[in-house]
Amino acid sequence: MKKLRNKEIASVKVVWGGPAGENAKWELESKMKDSYPELFS
Repeated sequence: MKKLRNKEIASVKVVWGGPAGENAKWELESKMKDSYPELFS
């Protein structure tokens, strides 16, 4: 959860192949739920 002044943004850390952390980045949780709903069931 990223906090701004008056807003919170839900995010998840995504590892795109390779060893953990090698190619990882933060994505919006809502975007990932739309693209990969099976991961959030």
